[in-house]
Amino acid sequence: MNFNFWTQYFQYNQDHFDHIDWLQCQPLTPYERLIVERSLQQFQKGEYSEGKNLMKFAKTFARKFPEHEEYANTIKHFINEEQRHAMVLGRFMAQENIPKIKEHWIDDIFRYIRKLMGLELSITILATAEIISAVYYKGLRRATNSPILRAICQQILKDEAMHLAFQAYTKSIFMDRRSGIQNFFLKLGHHVFTSGTSLLVWFFHRKVLKKGGITLDVYLEEIDQEFRLLYANARNATIERKMTLENQQETANEIRA
Repeated sequence: MNFNFWTQYFQYNQDHFDHIDWLQCQPLTPYERLIVERSLQQFQKGEYSEGKNLMKFAKTFARKFPEHEEYANTIKHFINEEQRHAMVLGRFMAQENIPKIKEHWIDDIFRYIRKLMGLELSITILATAEIISAVYYKGLRRATNSPILRAICQQILKDEAMHLAFQAYTKSIFMDRRSGIQNFFLKLGHHVFTSGTSLLVWFFHRKVLKKGGITLDVYLEEIDQEFRLLYANARNATIERKMTLENQQETANEIRA
């Protein structure tokens, strides 16, 4: 696996929302709207980003590590996919006469932190957001009887699973360049950040999550599962990369012999 694989995946997945039947007219009930409106507005806002700083970091990374020169192109397609999440949620909101919001302070803080730091911290913060999204959209999917919203959530869940695998692969490249003890403490810091952010999201979106059958205990447990899966995938990516290099080295030695 390499970034060429991920570029091809994002290109293949460009039509991921084409199956949505926008004519399934079952509008939100007044009660459903009361539960999901503000929460949906915030997540729709969070899904959209022009990605200028992430793109800048990605180009710097690709120049610094020529073996990963495809990364900048991959990130471009990743950003486009995230923007499609925002667009399709926005289309649903427009259909339901739910106005978009221009800003939200939590989203502003996340963007500000990512803007200040480099690529690895940006990826770490993105991974945290995607871990939370992987649980949130399960709750949102079950919180209403809207077939359109349910279909959107189901597709976003599929996309987020792949996004987390992509972020894990990228994180593994940084982890390969550090000692085990350094990685341990950075993982610990990421876990603390993810736990704190998860509780903040629960406070603001608990109505949707509870309506979707996700209690606080279940929510935190699933967040932890997604976190552990992220780092398990990163370790697997490292092992796969080492095995590939070893096989290449053996092949080169055989040719020279």
